[in-house]
Amino acid sequence: MVAGLKERGLYENTVIVLWGDHGWKLGDHNGWGKMTNFYIDTHVPLIIKGAYQKEGKRIEALSELVDMFPTLCDLTGVAKADYFEGTSLMPVFENPDLEWKDAVFTQFRRRPKVSKDGQEYMGYSMQTKQYHYIEWYHWDNVKKEKGDFAATELYDHFVDPNETENVAGVSDKTEIIKSLSIQLSKGWKGALPKNIN
Repeated sequence: MVAGLKERGLYENTVIVLWGDHGWKLGDHNGWGKMTNFYIDTHVPLIIKGAYQKEGKRIEALSELVDMFPTLCDLTGVAKADYFEGTSLMPVFENPDLEWKDAVFTQFRRRPKVSKDGQEYMGYSMQTKQYHYIEWYHWDNVKKEKGDFAATELYDHFVDPNETENVAGVSDKTEIIKSLSIQLSKGWKGALPKNIN
């Protein structure tokens, strides 16, 4: 594709985006494909080359796939709608050290035939720089709403990047869990960058 763009003289003024819709695992956590809220399922590649971009850079800022649409609007000069949930990544393209989102979010439903107890659950997941926090609730598939709280998972990526030990039950994590639960309840709007309009 890139060679074809260059041959036709289109490469310089073309925006190129490479991404995946989900992560992939081959036996990790006893699973195949995307079927959980584990980081390995939800962490995806995202590469964006802007028009007339001279050099590449690796940016560690937290981002979500919903950020692509407003980013593409900015890269192409198209006006953004006011109902977008994503945030344009242009500010971190210009300044990779910019203080950015506090967290990113995913959601995954565990269906009865997958759950050990035959119940249906909805998992609400939040990834910060250090922690991956998940709250599970019973799910009413008829009303399409969450029911009673069921369980919590907490993984500390500074010491366990592969999420092999759920430390939610460890006593010294109680305050961290309270804080993360409050942050999760605020959702994506509560995690927006503080320094942009």
